[in-house]
Amino acid sequence: MTDKEMRTRVVDPRATDQSDGEPRDAARERRDIVLVDDDTGLTGMIRFGLESAGYSVDTYDSGPAAFDALLALPTIGLPRLLLLAVDLPGMDGHTLHEQLQAARPGRFIVVFLSVRDSDADQVRALTAGATDYLIKPISIPVLIVKVNVWFRACNHAA
Repeated sequence: MTDKEMRTRVVDPRATDQSDGEPRDAARERRDIVLVDDDTGLTGMIRFGLESAGYSVDTYDSGPAAFDALLALPTIGLPRLLLLAVDLPGMDGHTLHEQLQAARPGRFIVVFLSVRDSDADQVRALTAGATDYLIKPISIPVLIVKVNVWFRACNHAA
């Protein structure tokens, strides 16, 4: 590795082995965050912001596609962050979350992003185990800070 590469290399501390500082699993690094929303404009904006902050983001635009992909992910290592809309084609976010909790308990840090601001939606999400529930429109700088907080909290709980 050249001197320039060493100065510009960013290693996420969540993805390193404590003994040598090398990434635990390269495939794992590519999937820090999973974003499930059918609003392509918002998805693109959130993805750009998170990737600019150094995160890798996988996106899905329907409940069934996301559910299948999430079940196919490895079940070892730190939980991934799942940013999840409520209104999705094929399967709503609440149902996806509840089924995912039953199939892969504790494998995802789930945060809802929704235009639905009712107490009932928020209570349902949080009672089912969601970490947070954000009302759209979303501030990208605030989201990035919260992502860091959610990952830190997950690391401390592990």
